[in-house]
Amino acid sequence: MNQQQIPQQIFGNSFNQQQIQQAPFNHPIYYQQQQNITNLGIAQQATVNNLPNPIVPHCNNNVFGQPTNIIYQTQSPFQQIPLNQNSLFSSLNKNTNSALIDYGDDEMIEVKKEDAKQTANKYDLNEKLSFEVKTLYKMGKLLNNRTQYLPGIVSIKAKDQTITQNHENQRVGIDLICLIDISGSMIGVKIQMVKQSLIVLLQFLGDNDRLQLITFDNDAHRLTPLKRVTKQNKIYFTQIIQQIQANGGNQISEATKMAFCQLRHRKYINNVTSIFLLSDGVDYTFPAIKEQIKTVNEVFTLHTFGFGQDHDAPMMTQICNLKSGSFYFVQDVTLLDEFFADALGGLISVVGEQLEITITSQAPPPYQNIQISKTYGNMWQKKGNQYYITQPQFASGSRKDYVFEIALPKFETKIEDNQRNVKVIDAELKIKDPVNGTVITKQTSLTLTFFNQDEQINQNEADLDVYAQYFRVKGTEVIDEARKACEQNKNEDAEKLIDNMLIQIQKIPNVAAQCTGIIQDLQQAKQASSRTSYSLFGQKQMCQMVSNNYQQGGVNSLFSAQGMQLQQVQPAAYQNVQQQQMMFQVQFSKSNQKNH
Repeated sequence: MNQQQIPQQIFGNSFNQQQIQQAPFNHPIYYQQQQNITNLGIAQQATVNNLPNPIVPHCNNNVFGQPTNIIYQTQSPFQQIPLNQNSLFSSLNKNTNSALIDYGDDEMIEVKKEDAKQTANKYDLNEKLSFEVKTLYKMGKLLNNRTQYLPGIVSIKAKDQTITQNHENQRVGIDLICLIDISGSMIGVKIQMVKQSLIVLLQFLGDNDRLQLITFDNDAHRLTPLKRVTKQNKIYFTQIIQQIQANGGNQISEATKMAFCQLRHRKYINNVTSIFLLSDGVDYTFPAIKEQIKTVNEVFTLHTFGFGQDHDAPMMTQICNLKSGSFYFVQDVTLLDEFFADALGGLISVVGEQLEITITSQAPPPYQNIQISKTYGNMWQKKGNQYYITQPQFASGSRKDYVFEIALPKFETKIEDNQRNVKVIDAELKIKDPVNGTVITKQTSLTLTFFNQDEQINQNEADLDVYAQYFRVKGTEVIDEARKACEQNKNEDAEKLIDNMLIQIQKIPNVAAQCTGIIQDLQQAKQASSRTSYSLFGQKQMCQMVSNNYQQGGVNSLFSAQGMQLQQVQPAAYQNVQQQQMMFQVQFSKSNQKNH
């Protein structure tokens, strides 16, 4: 029996929206063929036949109005400072041997703590962070002839907090290490835009933040210690940045090794730590980086920025996924400073770190066979009947929704009235305040109400929030399957996969209204699947969407039908208010410079 036949066989004819809302657990969205119950392990890869039946494209082509591709040349916010190269670079430690560098020379910083003045403005995690677990339906019939599948989410949401300009005491301090590719292919406009973007980055950093610059070709070169971004040091950093030149090879693992050494050996540790990796090339050192990162116990995120047509997008997404970071695909390098602003805005607004979620699937008899059967994304770890999720940092105004499916096996026992309400899942969240170090714990659980097959359920509406997050991950799965089809030159098959998913979302209008983000991504992915687009930018764009959508972070690149990368003129799906403000501030500054 194929998926297209399912609605007719369950309901006798095609179903409408009202029928869906009244449907028990055997709604086709989570009904699958019995043979699909293969492995209760982690992050099973969907096949074409695992998709729910027909979904609304995220009409991002028109959501943003008439997007225009703005070309501009940014100007440095600092004046060009004539350099005495001998005096400047004689002070730089350009030793490429990590073992010989004194990493304990990081500049002293008063790590931000809470004081009496700040208590009133404190971000209270207990009050402003919500934690819940819920499923598409709360009630349903257990069937005696087949297994059913019920989508659910473990959801964390943090209320927004806006940090005004020049009020650094309202936010955490940041340690940021930038790893900059200076291989030969960066010569020209790429390295110039990197330099200008780094100078823009300085505008958003302040006295409580520290920055380190490391360049890499075949070796890593430590241009600066981890140094505070004071007004005077901004001049120092600007001088260093202006002198960066591209030439040589491309060995990312040398740069990451140096950065990880710095993290391990710094004397002082700021509230929040992150690494930005910028590269335009192909590199084969990911296995080495994966081993290196095991030696670092510090809490940090790793964001990657890939330039142009030649960089290795699959590798860049693998690297950022090692530390729950975002991948920024920068086909048009004039947009780099905007993506920097997005990444930095996420760091500035961090309100929690070392997030740990424990999910226990343990229904009592006679329901003991009800289990989590599938999880989405690579952040899930499983041990026995428990699942674990960890996240280094959590920003205000953000949300993380970890999607799973529960298998409801065929059930032949009669359900008595006192057995209807069943606690299926217990969940616990631990999260640390990055300012005072306090660990907050929250607990929640999932209870479902079961009915016999021949009983009537009067009202059982679907949860639109669960629907939207479920379609986010199912749509992301389809984008990944489409990318794999394109790799095998099956571009038309890829487009059909995406079309089918869009039909499924759009079939239910009130659900489609909640799914604008994934609809836009699917439409962009379909455009990226054409043979011409795929070779120019499509593969990288699809890699980015898969990585960022599972992480719910970063900005997914938009391309015109002509293959030009578009400026983001509306907030991206995963941006908080701080990221939006900083990104649009950069855009406004550039448009003013262009007009003058």
